[in-house]
Amino acid sequence: MKNAYRVILIGLAVFGVVYASTGQEDKTKEEKKETAEAWKYKPIDICKFSVSMDVGHYVQVKECNKRKIELKQVDCEEISINEANRKFPCYKGTEVIQVRTNFPAILNASLDKSGGNEDMLKEVNLYWENDVNIIQGCTGDWEELKLCLEVCNAKIYKFAPGTVEVGEIMIQVRPLDDIIEDIKDEGNGDKESED
Repeated sequence: MKNAYRVILIGLAVFGVVYASTGQEDKTKEEKKETAEAWKYKPIDICKFSVSMDVGHYVQVKECNKRKIELKQVDCEEISINEANRKFPCYKGTEVIQVRTNFPAILNASLDKSGGNEDMLKEVNLYWENDVNIIQGCTGDWEELKLCLEVCNAKIYKFAPGTVEVGEIMIQVRPLDDIIEDIKDEGNGDKESED
């Protein structure tokens, strides 16, 4: 029995030493970890500077591929083509165009009258309603312009009744500042030629 107590005491002593050494290792690891975290470098702001962007001219016509002027027959007295050229049949049509730009702009429109390889449109007048073809731009909002087309002396006898494609309209845009510069240059050219 003495031996049994001895074995139990020795076992307890060994267990105590192992337990004590394990606890110290755990504490040492935790202390090392806390010390390492305390000495970690933290990021500090040392410089601040701006970012710039070279923004180009931006222009967009809302749903351009869906725009279409449908010419409807009207009394020839209703159109503004000069009276000498106002020959029956007469047609008129308009289309609202929504545009947004990031600059003040002036729009122009041109008409290609070749439809179905025939020159069906003889006398035409393509114009902006109330002569308004300038948009403010830089607002982010859509701005509306109304494009009008009048036709006299249309050669309707060349086609069967129904809807016929008779031309295409091309919209062009230029910065308003560019137009103003052109006008100034033209004015300076006159003064130079006088000298």
